[in-house]
Amino acid sequence: MKVLASLRKQTKSGISTWTFVIDSEMQKFYAVGGRDLKVIPANDRKHLRQIFDKFIDYGYVRSLKTKKPVINDPWASDLPAPLQMELEALAS
Repeated sequence: MKVLASLRKQTKSGISTWTFVIDSEMQKFYAVGGRDLKVIPANDRKHLRQIFDKFIDYGYVRSLKTKKPVINDPWASDLPAPLQMELEALAS
């Protein structure tokens, strides 16, 4: 099997991932993924592309943007400076 593309979306229950694959030996096309691991068979490469485009319309993207944790103002902390620096190093 060859992976053609993957799409992801942040949901309330976590990250939903769909992978679009081709089985070159049998010339079969599939979209595999979701919360409950579903398989959507496609008739051909064009049909698989239509399914891919629908997932884009539903808000799926190739890669999710990661958010850096925000560190509060160090001047407002009661922790000693060395401990604050260790926490900042862990957060980055």
